[in-house]
Amino acid sequence: MASKRLNKVVAVLGAGKFGTAIANVVAPNAHRVFLYTYKAEQAFAAQSSRSVADQPLAANVVVTNDWVMVLRTCSVIFPVVPAAKFRGLMRQIAAALRPDHILIHGTKGFDFSQNGPLPNHHGVTMSRVMLEETVVKQVGCLAGPNLSAELAQKYPAVTVVASASQKVLAVGAQLLTNDWFHVYQTHDCLSVEICSVLKNIFAIGAGIIGGMGYSSNTYAFFITRAISEMGSIMTTMRISKSALLGPAGLGDLIATCGSTASRNYTIGYRLAKGETLADILRTAKEVAEGVQTVKAMHQLMQSYGRQAPITAAIYRMLFEELPVQQGLNSWLGG
Repeated sequence: MASKRLNKVVAVLGAGKFGTAIANVVAPNAHRVFLYTYKAEQAFAAQSSRSVADQPLAANVVVTNDWVMVLRTCSVIFPVVPAAKFRGLMRQIAAALRPDHILIHGTKGFDFSQNGPLPNHHGVTMSRVMLEETVVKQVGCLAGPNLSAELAQKYPAVTVVASASQKVLAVGAQLLTNDWFHVYQTHDCLSVEICSVLKNIFAIGAGIIGGMGYSSNTYAFFITRAISEMGSIMTTMRISKSALLGPAGLGDLIATCGSTASRNYTIGYRLAKGETLADILRTAKEVAEGVQTVKAMHQLMQSYGRQAPITAAIYRMLFEELPVQQGLNSWLGG
């Protein structure tokens, strides 16, 4: 299906690997795409080199650090920043947002900035943060097996746009759909967001398996256990499992657990090679959302008296120095 360019100016907030990839995906369907970075030097360098995060930029992508201009110009905004920075960004831009703006986030994490790790039974998702901190009512998310490097190569892929608003779904699909990128739509935003967060736990586990030198048989067994545990956690959290076996659940789980480039996979891999969590985090180049998610979900399942063996073992490996082989044995049945 050929792209039909819309007369829209769109913004992507966050010039990391995924934000840049999304800007390039949207570019054929928009008049102009502003890619926002808070770093003036990065904006200048990117405009000169026409490249961000090792990805060439589409001709109509403009990199800028002027968020006031961006929000004044754009009606559709894709915030794609780490979860730890998300609420701060929303507070920063709130005064410039209008009720008719559309916000579709691409952040796969919980907000832990407010009242402890889990102020309610399902955590604080980014869609809730957008509603709490801004006047915008048309919010949604995108999630799925969307590894940045493969999006940059334009390999065939799918994503899910989720929102309670039919307008958000329609606009998201129009902007993201092209010949190689297909968009599914759902109104169950919470289920999609929770799946996209939980899979980070198991990406760490997949990295541990890879770091120990295990291969396909162990990986396949692990994935079957992981999707079952995701479902159990969602049931405990009282979250619909409508997204669990779709692209945002099983699809994202398989892609992230199978990618050695995944940030969370890398944490598990390095842990299995004998590094401590402190050393890994100190030298990590990118934020891995899974570490805080492991802690929050372990505490949640304990509070309900429910079992989540993989999550519990990864928690103990990360925070209690449980030997990796002993942790693996506890969930692989060794």
